Amino acid sequence: TMEFKQVVMSRRSVRAYLDKSIPQNVLEEIIEAGLYAPSATNLQPWYFVVISSEEQREKLTAVMKRVADSVEGNLCKFAKHPQVVNSTLHFLRSLGGAPTCVLAFCQKPDYPYAKEIVLQSVAAAIENILLAAVDHGLGGCWMTAPIEAMVGDELRDTFADGKGQLVAALTLGYPAGEQPSAPPRKEDRYKFI
Repeated sequence: TMEFKQVVMSRRSVRAYLDKSIPQNVLEEIIEAGLYAPSATNLQPWYFVVISSEEQREKLTAVMKRVADSVEGNLCKFAKHPQVVNSTLHFLRSLGGAPTCVLAFCQKPDYPYAKEIVLQSVAAAIENILLAAVDHGLGGCWMTAPIEAMVGDELRDTFADGKGQLVAALTLGYPAGEQPSAPPRKEDRYKFI
């Protein structure tokens, strides 16, 4: 395992994976890391669906092809970088060949708290999962395109009936090729007072 700082600093959004399955015990450790995230008043409002079987990945990929078609027009902000548009669409349509995908849901919409408070708890769990993946030599990508394409309810009904709102989809796997370095950090993002 890596030092914590190395895990945090080396995490990247990985969009291409080797054709190599992730051992079940590793997946269990990664998901367990998510379960130990902080949550508002210990609600633990998350529900994760770990998709590793070929049949279930094909179902997800079929939906993601429609997601790519739906969000393609929104990628116009990258018009000067057509390779970014093409690689993003290819990733969404193929999930980068990821052997495992995780769908993260927020259960029980009737909590007596603002929706944003509960969603923050699920987001913390997602980050734990991604960092645990890096610690195991894996890569991942946090995707919100299914929400943008408004297929969250369809994914819930297909994979997690009754388990709440989709928060994000993640790909997990062994990275293929060399990973990019971190983009420069934007300035003026914090202060000490």
